[in-house]
Amino acid sequence: MLIFTNRDMNGGTNESALGTSFKQGSERLGLAVVRRSGKRWSVSAADTDVDDADSKKALLPLFKGERPVLVYVHGNNNTPAKCFERCAKLEALYDVEVIGFSWPSEGYLPDGKLVPDVDPKEMDGNEDELSAVEGANRKESKIQSKIYRYHQAGLNGKHSADALARFLRMIGAARLDANKQPYTAAAHSLGAQFLQYTIDIPGAAESIATAQNVALLAPCVRAVGHREWLAKIRPNSQLFVTFNDGDSVLAGASIADNGLTGDTQLKLGTDPTTDRFKVPYLRYISCSNAKVGGGGHGYFVQDKMPKKMLNVFGRIFRSQRDLEAGEIDRKIYGIKGDEDGLTCYFNAPNQ
Repeated sequence: MLIFTNRDMNGGTNESALGTSFKQGSERLGLAVVRRSGKRWSVSAADTDVDDADSKKALLPLFKGERPVLVYVHGNNNTPAKCFERCAKLEALYDVEVIGFSWPSEGYLPDGKLVPDVDPKEMDGNEDELSAVEGANRKESKIQSKIYRYHQAGLNGKHSADALARFLRMIGAARLDANKQPYTAAAHSLGAQFLQYTIDIPGAAESIATAQNVALLAPCVRAVGHREWLAKIRPNSQLFVTFNDGDSVLAGASIADNGLTGDTQLKLGTDPTTDRFKVPYLRYISCSNAKVGGGGHGYFVQDKMPKKMLNVFGRIFRSQRDLEAGEIDRKIYGIKGDEDGLTCYFNAPNQ
């Protein structure tokens, strides 16, 4: 797997080669080839300061290869090892070449040090940890540590936007140069907020427009006003937003963002609301009431995935349409969607 990163790299040969610190506002990128090595990961061919020629040399073999390409941006509290693990699982499930972007999402300060008042025993790498946040316990010390880390991760995304924009430009340039394999860009959870911060940087929207599909998976962004920034993402084929009203991680994120009353912090990945972005190339996909695994947040990589979910996500990640010409949603998704075709369902929605 090829992994790009804006983390500081230290020349190591395993997952610890990618550190927790980064340079705020910097476009600097590193990259490495990652392979599984027993229970750990082998990091090789590391380049700590990638220029355009370096990126093209690394990317062109993938875009000229035999499998479609999936560009993946992870969410909150993913260590480098967790990022590698997720990318490897995506490759195995969907038979794609995955290019991952590892960013400092564990919630450390930019210098790599712990945020003040965070319990040093808090575990790195648990992207589901916000499911523990509830209105009744949000002031408890252990829960506050999770909230502080999550908020710092969001700030780190804001201050990493220039690096992600440069990565998208590199991806777009390689895709156009190779002109063979298409790619889908997928951003999970807080990674979708990271993309939201990035889309207005010059060249970012134009670069992601080279993607065949763009998928926002359980996006941890505010549902209110999402139409305005989604309108800036126009892939070649389709734009997808997946949601699950039982997503306990996004419920915790809403509370962490002080969404204790009303819907001001309702997350897009929980409920897009009735104020949806109605354009022919956008599809909302409801995973509510479907088998979505523990927590209902990583349903696109769950074990023993229902065949219909596996098939639909496989199509999306392999840069195909979710519904081919002449197909009906009831056959592919298992249930009839909305009459206007804007929203499809894997199971009957709540009434």
